[in-house]
Amino acid sequence: MSFDYPALLLAMGLLVPLALLSVLHYRLNRGVLAFFPPSRRKTEFRELRLRYCLSAFFFLLFIACIIVALAGPRWGTRLVPEFRRGADVVLALDLSRSMDVRDNGEEEPSRLEQAAAIARELVTVSGGIRFAVAVGKGTGVLAVPLTDDAEAVLAFLEGLSTSLVTGRGTNLESLIAAASGAFQSGFPTRRRIILFSDGEAHQGSFSQGIEKALAADISITAIGLGSETGGPVPGLSGPDADPEETVTSFLRRDTLRNAAERTGGLYLDGTREQATAILADHLAAAARETGTPEPKGPGSQGLANFRQERVSRSYIFVIAALAALGASRGCEKKRRRRET
Repeated sequence: MSFDYPALLLAMGLLVPLALLSVLHYRLNRGVLAFFPPSRRKTEFRELRLRYCLSAFFFLLFIACIIVALAGPRWGTRLVPEFRRGADVVLALDLSRSMDVRDNGEEEPSRLEQAAAIARELVTVSGGIRFAVAVGKGTGVLAVPLTDDAEAVLAFLEGLSTSLVTGRGTNLESLIAAASGAFQSGFPTRRRIILFSDGEAHQGSFSQGIEKALAADISITAIGLGSETGGPVPGLSGPDADPEETVTSFLRRDTLRNAAERTGGLYLDGTREQATAILADHLAAAARETGTPEPKGPGSQGLANFRQERVSRSYIFVIAALAALGASRGCEKKRRRRET
């Protein structure tokens, strides 16, 4: 058995005045016996004492039940359907080497640094939204599961670098698949993937990844990083580096825009001013949407989840208190009719 502790403290605070009321009730009943003539005291004293004792007992029982009811007793458990509303967001970050490109010169932030800055600001300004983080290069990985702990997400974003995961090439299909795996099927929220990438993909089928996300009712919002004029990708370090090799990486704007449009998402240029504010407004609008309708009837689908909760039993003690008070008053009425 468990109690509602604030209510329990309140009930304990009422214990003293209720106890005083019980003493007053006792003295009033004892005083009644003095009015009986001496002849009747001997013949009816036992019956009157019994009725008095029963009246006092039920009154004390009434007080005890009221105190317990105010304490909010709970025992037993029941399954309660829990429906979740709002939006769950997975930040999917492309960590391929092309994200190290500094399109606007060596003094300017790289594509990945721009992506991390937008992601951190978005998490900071967005309240009431659960975030997760997926990263990918050759293979996508869910790095941070969906959580309400914004600090955990921000701490991970602080340490982002293209060397965080191993692999070669870019596989956006695998990254989208890893991000999609973060969503819990039992919670029918608005599902959003925010993809931070330049759109270059050398492995997998980005188109198939989009189709799978669409089938799972997941919307992709794409943040394009880089420029259409492109920039040189930093070469490999170590003995295998070729100083004469130059690889230029370009922003694949159309690829990212197509992914967003096909899934009902939004495309944003990562270098655009107020990009984070626009993105935050977009997510806030998604969180305010009605979401999946609640099921109708026992066979309906779409229950968000079930949780166990203890069942409140206060009503049992309220009924018992009323019954005890009625019994106490009934004993007194019978006694008074007998007196007359």
